[in-house]
Amino acid sequence: MMIITPDNIVEYILKNTDLFSSEPLLVEDISDYNPEEELEGFVNYIYRVYNQERSVIVKQARPYLKCFGESYALTPLRNLLEHETLRLRGEIIPQFTPKTFYIDKENNIFIMEDLSYLKVMRFQLNKMLYFPKFAKQMGEYLAKSNFYTSELYLEPETHRLLQASFINVNMRSIMENVAFIRGAFGDIDYNTPNKKLLNVSELVWSKDEIILECHKMRDIFMKRGECLIHGDLHTSNIFINSDQIKIIDMEYTFMGPYSFDMGYLLANFISQFSAFTFKSNIDQEKRESYCLYLLSTIKEIYTNYVYYFNQCWEKDVKDTYRHVKGYKESILDNFLSEVIGFTACANLNRLISLTGYPDYDVIEDETDKSNAQGLSIAIDQFILLNRNKIKTIDELIQTIVEIRKKFMENRS
Repeated sequence: MMIITPDNIVEYILKNTDLFSSEPLLVEDISDYNPEEELEGFVNYIYRVYNQERSVIVKQARPYLKCFGESYALTPLRNLLEHETLRLRGEIIPQFTPKTFYIDKENNIFIMEDLSYLKVMRFQLNKMLYFPKFAKQMGEYLAKSNFYTSELYLEPETHRLLQASFINVNMRSIMENVAFIRGAFGDIDYNTPNKKLLNVSELVWSKDEIILECHKMRDIFMKRGECLIHGDLHTSNIFINSDQIKIIDMEYTFMGPYSFDMGYLLANFISQFSAFTFKSNIDQEKRESYCLYLLSTIKEIYTNYVYYFNQCWEKDVKDTYRHVKGYKESILDNFLSEVIGFTACANLNRLISLTGYPDYDVIEDETDKSNAQGLSIAIDQFILLNRNKIKTIDELIQTIVEIRKKFMENRS
């Protein structure tokens, strides 16, 4: 396997592709975690190659996890699956999917469009920017991606072929542990300077009911092969401006539950809501306005998902299901409670992980940071334990608001 580096990547591109007709080409390594430069790369090696003619992104998967080095083996075949799912989703929802230009299966490299005309959403949320079109776009992306890769639309043989093609054993094994089991990615750092977060986390994870519910959600994640999911859909994998979004980093893709991608994504909006509640360096009225925006985004992503899912159903569901009374409604009823469960699990586990969490890392005041993290934990554990009692998206929003109110009162 050839290892591409800044020293040989130009020669590689000129030899293997006709993407550029003129030289010189410039190379930029964009694969490191750096919240100040709006980068959050943990897994792969990513380069921007460009000149005045055009710019492309070159992504290579090596047989290990980049942030931990060669000691953490990981199949590089994830690169091929990511390319294939980008190609497939490009046929379903091209407006939200980056274009791909080249695949090198032998060296686990693919080349895609450069999205630097857009910004990484997580860091734009950190800056308190608003994106009025996002919720509608994301609801459409999730609904159409789910529906048109499910057996509601596909013939059973095609659906089973997708399941076989996108087993993705290594990548899904990471997520099925990291998102649901405390400390699955490595030992807990008991020497952390954030003792308050550690103490709260220890208390939460000493509760048998929390561990039980996380394992219930893990069971759903592992066994429900309903549609082709992204598998790692968070705000660092969304490029955005005021008019459009593009979804990247689909290497965790496999056939999973309808509800996982939305649940994993909404975790970021709860973390941002918690963070802005305690960013004391920002005017309180502006913070409150932004918190309301974050909550309305949660609601609108869900309501737009339901709208587009219903639209897909009416237009393209197979006759096998069209006339089964209550079947669509049962899918959507289960969907919300599972979304809530996945949201809570994702946040509870990432808050005590070894990797950075930019939603909180940008908070300079340590008291503000620990309070924000504590609020998120309070929200996450409550909604996890009560997910089956929350019947509507409005109830979820109201529950979050009430938990924050009690959390603030207890601090007074």
